[in-house]
Amino acid sequence: MVSRERPVGCRSWQPANHVLYQLACTAIAMGLLAIDTPYGALLLHSLFFLGYLLMSIWSWVILCAPDFFSWNFAFLLLNGVQTMSLIYSIRPVRFCQELEDVYVHLFQPLRVPRSLYKRLVGAEYCTLMTLNEGEFYATQSITKTDKLGLLISGSMNAYSNRTLLHTIKAKQFIDSPEFESSNSGEEKFQVSIVAGGVCRYIFWPRQSLEYLLVQEPYLANVLNIVLGRDITNKLYALNERVSAQEGSRLDIRLPSVSPGLRTRRDIRKAVVGVPNPSTDEVPDEAATTAAMVGTVIGDATVDEDSDDYDDPFNHLSEKVELLNGHAGSCTVLHAAMMIPPSISPQPNGSSSSRSSSSLSRHSGLHFDI
Repeated sequence: MVSRERPVGCRSWQPANHVLYQLACTAIAMGLLAIDTPYGALLLHSLFFLGYLLMSIWSWVILCAPDFFSWNFAFLLLNGVQTMSLIYSIRPVRFCQELEDVYVHLFQPLRVPRSLYKRLVGAEYCTLMTLNEGEFYATQSITKTDKLGLLISGSMNAYSNRTLLHTIKAKQFIDSPEFESSNSGEEKFQVSIVAGGVCRYIFWPRQSLEYLLVQEPYLANVLNIVLGRDITNKLYALNERVSAQEGSRLDIRLPSVSPGLRTRRDIRKAVVGVPNPSTDEVPDEAATTAAMVGTVIGDATVDEDSDDYDDPFNHLSEKVELLNGHAGSCTVLHAAMMIPPSISPQPNGSSSSRSSSSLSRHSGLHFDI
């Protein structure tokens, strides 16, 4: 007997399936067109979830096939879990108003992700604090440099032996010079920082911050940039205070000044001219007088015997009082103008004119931050 085998292929086609099946396939096809981004992945799994939901309904109600329903329902659960996971991962990260202002002002221009900034301001790494007017953030020669503070609101003043160095404003780091110049955090502050009003600030302990920066190299690079800019602004704020009444100003970019800043432990006091007892030597009287007179006289050409002549040593006294009796500024000014101690001020102002011209020469910024 010769058996007849059924030929491979379809001799007749079945009618089209139910509309639920068509809608399910359409949703799955649209999901495959999603782009390769976090939101694209969310769209992909969302459309897959919808497609397999319709497919499960079709196989249970219309087709009545348990194997079809089982597979479609399994795919439905998998895509549902993926969808919820993506929604959680790309949810918007929000902060309180104070931390939001800090992020917008400092970190958003550098394109720091909100998730990374959230780690930086997390409770395990930093603390929010409040200071009232007159309270101390740091006390000179007492407080250790084992933290980094950022002023959120209010203002603070930096003093050295009751001499005002500069003012710290909102969205500026409080002790960035001390944090960068200290290696172990066991050094002491060389200035006192006092709240000028009600201040809100955030601070990071040194060990916690360094541990976080080791884990996040990108955040470490960003923080180095922000701290470097903050220290530079403080240096130029101090530079504005070191000036004579005639307008001549010691420029920290002078190559004869910048090497001296490297040897100073506290760069705030180095620019203003307050001596460091551990590293600085008090200059002799002749060099101090020559340097200060050269700065104060400037380009003056008034005759010493005339009524309009202004005694340069009066300016010397005013300058010394401004720096609270410290002669360290004279050392910096003397180095900047490179005036030999033997040069004395002339009535016609010739030597002072040469000093003023040498003071006006600028070059690149050579000191290390």
